[in-house]
Amino acid sequence: MQYILIQSAGFENFMFCEQTHKVREIHILSEQNWKKIIEAAVKVEEQSIALYSMALENSKYPSSKVFLKQLVAEETGHKNRLEAIMNDQTKISELGAHDGAVQDLKIVDMLQDTGLSSDADYEAILVYAAKREKSTYDYYRTLALGLKGSKMGELFSKLAQEELGHKNKLEKEYDDCILTEN
Repeated sequence: MQYILIQSAGFENFMFCEQTHKVREIHILSEQNWKKIIEAAVKVEEQSIALYSMALENSKYPSSKVFLKQLVAEETGHKNRLEAIMNDQTKISELGAHDGAVQDLKIVDMLQDTGLSSDADYEAILVYAAKREKSTYDYYRTLALGLKGSKMGELFSKLAQEELGHKNKLEKEYDDCILTEN
C-alpha cells in the first residue's frame, strides 16, 4: 500500500492511502487545531461565495441568475453553520444527516483547467466553479475520512456531499446552457 502524507489545517500529519481510503495515523485534535480546521473551511466557503457572486454579475440568463443566487445562499449557509460551530462546539450535534450519495456527473472533469479572469464568460465560470467544487469535495472528504467516527467527521462528510451536489448542479447548468447551445 502506498500512503501519502497529508498536512492539512489542524492536523500535525496523517497518512492517507488513496487505494483503500484509510487513514493510518492521525494525531489527536487539540482545541487550537480544531478551530484551525473550521477557520480553513470558512475561508473555502467565502471563496465560493465570492466566485458565485462574480458569476452572477456575468450571467446573461435570468434562470442562471436565480441558480447562482441559490448557490450563494447555500455557500453562505455553510459558512454560517461553520462559524456557529466554531463559536459553540455543541452546534455540531444539531447537524442532520446528509441526504445520501450524490451522483458525480463528471461532465467537466476532462475539460482543461483554466484560471479565472475578471472578464471570464459564463462558460469559463461554470467550468472553473465545477472544478473548484470537486476540489472542495475532495478536501472535505479527506477531512471526513481522517475524522471518521467523530462529530467533526460527520460534519465534513455532510459538507463533502453538499459540495458534490453543487458540482452536480453546475454541471447540469453547463449542460443546459453551454452544451445545448452548441
